[in-house]
Amino acid sequence: MKKVMLVLSISGTPQEVIDYAVGRAKKEGAGLLALYILEMGLSDSVFDNFSDIGFIGDKPSTELSEAVMKEYRQRGYEEIGRVQIKAMEEAVDFEPLMEQGEYVAKVLDVVREREIGVVVVLRRQKRRFLKYLSSSVADEVKSQAPCEVVIFTETD
Repeated sequence: MKKVMLVLSISGTPQEVIDYAVGRAKKEGAGLLALYILEMGLSDSVFDNFSDIGFIGDKPSTELSEAVMKEYRQRGYEEIGRVQIKAMEEAVDFEPLMEQGEYVAKVLDVVREREIGVVVVLRRQKRRFLKYLSSSVADEVKSQAPCEVVIFTETD
């Protein structure tokens, strides 16, 4: 039986999305894989934002970079833990996975390597003018994945 994979959001995954993924796995008699991706350029985008507003200089220290990545990793453990608790409550086989890499490529790699049948992802809410200019990473996953992809949209 192919697994259901829930791709966790760095900004927090809503409980309804976790409930859906666990429920879908239970309904299909499949295991659930929770994937948290530490994107390599994540700390750079944080620093760019802080630098743009004048909060930090142009070249952040290595220690600051490591602290940001440590914080994201800790968030990942917390997100994975939330899913694990729900999976245990519903008696669903659970596998946690934390990976580093580029979001779309990593999701697609895991889909192929782990025989995933359904991917559940969260699409970030875009500002109105941006939604017409580019596709989201969730849409890219859906267009390239060799399996069903269920997309939830983040709400403010």
